[in-house]
Amino acid sequence: MAKWRLATATLRRQLQSSSPTISTFKNPTKALSAAAHQSTRSYSTTQTDDSRGKWLTLPPFSPTIDGTAVGKDLLSDGDSVKSSTDNSKTTALRWILRCRPDLPRTLVQKLFRLRQVRREMSMSVDGDELQRSQLKRVAAKESLNVGDRIYLPLSVDNDTPQTPPAKKESFQCSDEERKFVCSLVLYKDPAIIVLNKPHGLAVQGGSGIKTSIDELAASCLKFDKSESPRLVHRLDRDCSGLLVLARTQTAATVLHSIFREKTTGASAYGVKKNVKSLKRKYMALVIGCPPRQRGQISAPLRKVVVDDGKSERITVNDNGELVSTQHAITEYRVIESSPHG
Repeated sequence: MAKWRLATATLRRQLQSSSPTISTFKNPTKALSAAAHQSTRSYSTTQTDDSRGKWLTLPPFSPTIDGTAVGKDLLSDGDSVKSSTDNSKTTALRWILRCRPDLPRTLVQKLFRLRQVRREMSMSVDGDELQRSQLKRVAAKESLNVGDRIYLPLSVDNDTPQTPPAKKESFQCSDEERKFVCSLVLYKDPAIIVLNKPHGLAVQGGSGIKTSIDELAASCLKFDKSESPRLVHRLDRDCSGLLVLARTQTAATVLHSIFREKTTGASAYGVKKNVKSLKRKYMALVIGCPPRQRGQISAPLRKVVVDDGKSERITVNDNGELVSTQHAITEYRVIESSPHG
């Protein structure tokens, strides 16, 4: 938490700066603030009427953050962060779908087959001045350069279904619930929200669960964002503690990668020294006292179905079965014990 508090000023400066490069990802705070900055961009189309005819003009192409690559870089050795030009490339098809998510993919692919999509390349003259090229046909899989524009025929708006898909009815919070959920917020910046999750409250909805944090967050914790916070990890219903929510899609991708890669260096022989594994700390009240005051538990874990398929449980895979397992390393320390065990 100290890193996030110290980064408040950095967040403000980062949000006002230009697009970040991969070199900023050595610092997790800068990486997530960069993710927040990039995901707040809004893409719009404009109509152009000139000698080349009428077109729907998409915004100039600009590279976005590869959240998965960022998460892996944050967990690797800080000196080994590499810049990849591939992350700054995207195809014409992907850029259209990103700028116009309302257009059906089949319609966009049809436009490419009919050769009705145009590209205007941005070229540098004398190192500084930018010059636009003539409109040329572009293929769906052609890579775009920074500054390139894509033009679509005006007819695409007529071919797009006007009836929006039915939206799931959103969860409605009472004033008391809204005040309670907001009181759980311990930290908030443009990229994440950290909650003090109470005991007994489920993180994600499901059968038999009336209220969950993901529903409450979608209704009460948007603040200045148009999108709802997203879950990036979970805590058991009976567990209290810090719960991190991503405020943007890009931040969620970065954090998902971090949590997914957290055990990359874990094996039966320990954790590799050059891997910065994500660490979780828990305080638990248990029955019985370990014979040693501190130690390490290293074991392969697997998920089993219990209660006639109604729920799942994590258990140690100590019978040598050829099932999907994940090695986990737990370091424990006894804080205090009672005379009653």
